[in-house]
Amino acid sequence: MNSVTEIETSLWTICVGDIFSNGRMPYHLKVVKNEVEDMMNPDDAKIYSIPVHPKNHRRRIKVVDVSEHISYRAWYYNEFWSK
Repeated sequence: MNSVTEIETSLWTICVGDIFSNGRMPYHLKVVKNEVEDMMNPDDAKIYSIPVHPKNHRRRIKVVDVSEHISYRAWYYNEFWSK
């Protein structure tokens, strides 16, 4: 996998440092790393993020039942999270 700072998916351009929110979650996700294997399929890129406080994106928070480093495929961000 190749590490990139920016990946253009079918919905979002996801950059390192971007913040995503989801109305059902008590935290936001801050992107810390993007990995892509096939540039022809950017929605399958692996996006690594950390949970951060919704009002202070510099403050990392611990969430029960959530890994300290979260990784999802880009399509998951497209479907369930917003910028």
